Amino acid sequence: MDIRDLRPPTHDPWPAFTHHPPISSHGVRGARSWTGLTFGFVPGYRPMTLDLHVPTDAAGPVPVVVWIHGGGWTEGDRRYVPLQWPQQLLFDKIVAAGMAVATVDYRLLAEAPFPACVHDCVAAVRYLRQYADQLGLDPDRVGIWGESAGAHLASLVAFVGSQRDPHGRLLGRVGVGEGRLDVAASVLFYGPAQLGWVIDQVVGDDVRGALGGDLTLAEDLSPINQVHRGIAPVLLMHGRDDALVPASESAILHDALLAVGVDSTLEITDGADHCFIGAPIEPHLDRAIDFLGRLLQS
Repeated sequence: MDIRDLRPPTHDPWPAFTHHPPISSHGVRGARSWTGLTFGFVPGYRPMTLDLHVPTDAAGPVPVVVWIHGGGWTEGDRRYVPLQWPQQLLFDKIVAAGMAVATVDYRLLAEAPFPACVHDCVAAVRYLRQYADQLGLDPDRVGIWGESAGAHLASLVAFVGSQRDPHGRLLGRVGVGEGRLDVAASVLFYGPAQLGWVIDQVVGDDVRGALGGDLTLAEDLSPINQVHRGIAPVLLMHGRDDALVPASESAILHDALLAVGVDSTLEITDGADHCFIGAPIEPHLDRAIDFLGRLLQS
């Protein structure tokens, strides 16, 4: 099966996922692709990897969008977008718009507690900048985009990474270990602003374990508590009928960003659930890519 033919199950509710069928891919259209770039080693864990797709017709260094997948910090990987969306379409569209896209894997909560997943996303951004010349990227034009749990991680990279004195325990020293983390723009699809109530739902009774034994970490991991004036423009998009992460989460984050003078845009889609189920996805992708293109290609 080609990845573009992958579809969600027809059963409702979906059966438990135990595997995918054999899946092949002809790659992202119009891109030169690096797959499985190892951006970090952590003893005792699998290597951290990313895929990078760079427009083949680029005349010089191009902007790069870092894509972070969702899955409640417990599932998902860099190769797939939500099954309700056409696979590869998001990546095709970014490349067609003249930007590279990097898709990032990170340690899930059954592998390592918070903030390991944040450390891994931070390491991916540092890696892309460290090797920008070799990869044909412009290190000054980096954007970040995540959905659901990936939006939470993307917001922490963008918010904490742009602070004058960033919180060391949130950023970590995985991979390259140091370097710039500022981004020129962030797109956050239906992510949480406050971590506490979400993690209760995701991990149940093992909240302390998910936080590495430090319950105070939930406050630092809440994007709303990392808001400051120096954050680059943010686009928040959410379905009004989201039954998993209420649209009010994006609304309160938007208000907090505006309150300190950040250029924040909030767009709520009527009739849309989580992953924008109930509404066409392509206009949402186009809107986000237009936003990123305007800020990364100017």
